[in-house]
Amino acid sequence: MAEFFSEKIKVQRDEKIREPTSFCWKKKEYKIKGVLSSWSDWKFSAGAPKRKNWRLRHHRVYYRIKTEDNQIFEIYLDRKTKKEEGEWVLYRKLD
Repeated sequence: MAEFFSEKIKVQRDEKIREPTSFCWKKKEYKIKGVLSSWSDWKFSAGAPKRKNWRLRHHRVYYRIKTEDNQIFEIYLDRKTKKEEGEWVLYRKLD
């Protein structure tokens, strides 16, 4: 069973390997023990118009992570544009 959140979070990441190392959610810091998998989402939203413009695509990089207290979460970086840094989102917690 998964618990969905879709809430913005603050993420620290290792710039050398470009992976998250911890995140802060509801005033609590979660240290990341490891990245279990990662993938990109470049698809169009379900409500996108028939004449699809590439600007309407998602520009997200998802990470399935395991925290030091053995919780598994999925987070993603919504990159938006190359000029913007993007926003990190806590997507869901997995059992």
